[in-house]
Amino acid sequence: MEKIDALISLDLGTSSIHGVIAKINEENKIEVLSADTYASDGVKNGVISDIGAAEFTVKKFLSKAEEEFNVENVDLLCAVRGALIEVNNANTRMKIDEEEGGVVTDQTVAELMERLEEGHKIPDTKEIIDIIPQQYKIDEQVVQNPIRMSGKHLELTALVISGTKSNMSNIKQATGGDKLRYGYSSISDTLVSNDDKDLGCILIDIGGMTTGIVVYAEGKLKHSFELDFGSDYITRDIAAKLKITKKEATNIKEKYGCVLEDLITENTAFEYTVPGNKTQKYTVRDLIDIIKPQVEVQLDEIEKVFKKKGIVPGEYVGGFILTGGGSLLKGMPEAFSKYFEAVTKCANFTDEDFICYDDNIINSQIYTTALALLKNNTKNLSTSGMSERKTRKQKGPGFMDTMKSWFSNFK
Repeated sequence: MEKIDALISLDLGTSSIHGVIAKINEENKIEVLSADTYASDGVKNGVISDIGAAEFTVKKFLSKAEEEFNVENVDLLCAVRGALIEVNNANTRMKIDEEEGGVVTDQTVAELMERLEEGHKIPDTKEIIDIIPQQYKIDEQVVQNPIRMSGKHLELTALVISGTKSNMSNIKQATGGDKLRYGYSSISDTLVSNDDKDLGCILIDIGGMTTGIVVYAEGKLKHSFELDFGSDYITRDIAAKLKITKKEATNIKEKYGCVLEDLITENTAFEYTVPGNKTQKYTVRDLIDIIKPQVEVQLDEIEKVFKKKGIVPGEYVGGFILTGGGSLLKGMPEAFSKYFEAVTKCANFTDEDFICYDDNIINSQIYTTALALLKNNTKNLSTSGMSERKTRKQKGPGFMDTMKSWFSNFK
């Protein structure tokens, strides 16, 4: 079997790592080879809590890539998210070089980005992960793309994504070194259509312990932030009420869970096991009485943040777009639609986005973040989730050398 080069895209979850193994085929399309979720003591709520344990879990993906798909070289991607991420607005302005005839070039935009990064003050404990342009102006006129346009001054308004240096360093150590590519905003960039962005929409990414929210208006990203709650809070309430393990509670939630009574046609009874290997019975309707209050609390918290930031859901014609593992809970879209009186739909990738022979991968919100990061980063394999200027500053051993070392040590 011929050796191949592959990409592994990782999403650090609440207590597990979700990963997708893929390759770029001869037609330059992304071909998804497999996807897995491994429980890991090395991650907690999206951050590294134990480097050795996290590294061991990552090696499982690397080992599978080598043994099952005959992979020789690996390019590793990692999604950065969670409570330790901050998103802030920034603005900068510069004079357009007259020697270039007053015309904006790629170099002009690069220098503007450099100026914004250097002028944006962040604590010594943090580092900039990404800069997402929101709006360009040439001589006070808003433009969509400033390249090749003429003027005297160029202005940029952008979102600056920053994370704690310690967390970023830990991610690099656990996943393969300084040349690791990582990204933050990939879900919204790749999953939300241009039509929805133009109409205005609110993407809700419901994870285990965090809920990411990205807001678009008039085709532009207006807000991006994360809230410290997610679907694991529902699991916790089920475990506490039924006096069972979190694993058992997760199974019950995924199999029988529902948010709204209206969606239940039959009050089915199910059995579950409590400590001591005893069997108990519970009904789906009683389970809703556990789930619904927690969902209402989270919806209340989302509404409070919306009011604080001046976000009025009714003004966004595209409504809500749900993704993430928490969106799979039956009745979640209906709950958002009812609470905010807005159109709500779930989003995932399709066969047009990837070549994938297992529909369970691209149809599952569990792997949405890893797939989005994969698609976003393979638009141009020479770039990274970080800006190219950051990549050039990195030092250390070659990334592929590190991967090959891992393969040899893991045999």
